[in-house]
Amino acid sequence: MVIPISTAPRCWLDGIEDWWLCPDWGSLMVCGFSPTHASNNDFARCPRILLINTLDEFNDRYYSKLLIGFEIEFVLLDKSFNRVKSMDQMIGHSMTAGLRTEYLVVMEEVVTALDLSGIEVHHFHSKAVDQLEIALSPRPAVQAIDALMMAQETTRTLFLHHELRATMAPKPILNRPQNGCHAHVSLNPARRDAESFLAGVLRYLVPLCAFGLANYDSYSRVAGSPICQVTSNRWEFRFLDVTANMYLSTATIISAGADGMHHGKPLTIRDCQILLSAFSREEARRQVEAYGITEALPMSLDVAVILAKHDWGFRGWIGKDLFTQYFNVKEKEVEFFSKITDEERRLKFLAYF
Repeated sequence: MVIPISTAPRCWLDGIEDWWLCPDWGSLMVCGFSPTHASNNDFARCPRILLINTLDEFNDRYYSKLLIGFEIEFVLLDKSFNRVKSMDQMIGHSMTAGLRTEYLVVMEEVVTALDLSGIEVHHFHSKAVDQLEIALSPRPAVQAIDALMMAQETTRTLFLHHELRATMAPKPILNRPQNGCHAHVSLNPARRDAESFLAGVLRYLVPLCAFGLANYDSYSRVAGSPICQVTSNRWEFRFLDVTANMYLSTATIISAGADGMHHGKPLTIRDCQILLSAFSREEARRQVEAYGITEALPMSLDVAVILAKHDWGFRGWIGKDLFTQYFNVKEKEVEFFSKITDEERRLKFLAYF
């Protein structure tokens, strides 16, 4: 919740609600950055329960498990929320520049702490100018998101020990770089109808953005490649950032993919290898139509919310109560954040993400 409950009373049901906290001891893991502490998840009526139920239904029907590996992108800021000016300036993807200073020391601390938490780091590297990335190794879906939460907290905490703010906000500075939290999702074992899973996600891709790009400023990084196919049964879903409730957004992605498999939906969009940024918006649209791409991603949270609210599939997938409450909050966020400046929003989101 970026907005306080007190400023959005209409988002909540009338009267007093009882929330029963139910620890899931299977999710317990040591906080590697502070080994005398541990983390535990779960309570009734939460998106994590929704994801568990969605996965159970998917596994029972299709005898296939989903593995997810997340990529965490972040930018380093100083105490005043300004970009850190390192003597060794990061200048590009996977270059040693930027990792010859204290950044490398802290990144190694993060990896060591995550290892103590039982979380495997696949790799880390410089992502772009002033941006770093940590890629986590794949795990079963719920455990992968639990590990993602711990990895994000570990990264923030250990960089703060060095008086650096590792922000994962989608728009940490008013010009680039911008942060995503991409998910590599695979079906295991591979299935012949994996294309139908992808076709289902593509069918619902526009309303799915209301869950994966859940912040007012998330849409500043909407680009022409929301999904990259790695293999026939593994995809990188890029329409996600740290502001998403990853349990909820993953549940909706799985539901959309399962819908495609249930109806045997054919994949009508072909692989597009065009660098869309090299063209004008109009020319890019003309180019991609030849690949069966006829729909653009929403360019704002309010559009995504409207489209998702009017797609009745989501109400059935996540349940009426969660559906209603989620979109009440998102509509309030659109109303609130549209009235303040870009810099006010940036500072607000940096405090949370």
